[in-house]
Amino acid sequence: MGHCKPHRLLKALLGWSAVTFAVFWLPTIRGLLDGPSYRWSSFHFSGSGVSGDYWFPLLASAGALAFLFLGWRGARQPFPWLLVGWHALLAAMAVRLAATEPESFRLRGDTLGIDVSLAWVGPVSVGGFALLAAWWAVRRAGVPVEAAIPPWNLRNWRLLQIALGMLPLQFLLLRSGAPDGTADQIGVLVTLVQWALLSAAFYPWDPTRRARRPTHDHAR
Repeated sequence: MGHCKPHRLLKALLGWSAVTFAVFWLPTIRGLLDGPSYRWSSFHFSGSGVSGDYWFPLLASAGALAFLFLGWRGARQPFPWLLVGWHALLAAMAVRLAATEPESFRLRGDTLGIDVSLAWVGPVSVGGFALLAAWWAVRRAGVPVEAAIPPWNLRNWRLLQIALGMLPLQFLLLRSGAPDGTADQIGVLVTLVQWALLSAAFYPWDPTRRARRPTHDHAR
């Protein structure tokens, strides 16, 4: 049986989904490793460290991991519904915020000094991906789903181990650094890289693919 990789559109949708889910992973990791000095707010939930509504980013991160796992490992039901539902929710929220609170609808990251208005970029970008998600789901409904699930291989394990192996470094950077200081900034960047690696760990890598070395037979 040949190795079946996700369609390019699904790759784009899962990549964008991973970007949107980072808003849950950051407070989950920083709340746990940074401690009470870290104050976070997400989707009208807030807290300090692991206090307050910490259950929300924790539960949302677990759901995001399950979402990405289902998407990369065959995209079977209920994934198409979850994909459309998540991006439709983001689009609806973006349109509402742009219409009712355009001044406060911003992407903020105090540690990295990010403050960007999303008044028009938000609805256009997330709305476009919501339409693409719906289009993919409609096309997917008419395609037979293969019985085989992509195998979990050595590359998947290595990426997962690298991502989890970052935790001690994140603890040192986030716990020892001053709030919004250089160590904190590096810790945030490491956490974002960790999230990207976790998503990549779920990808159905081809175990038979090897680096090809040029030989004299192929030389012209």
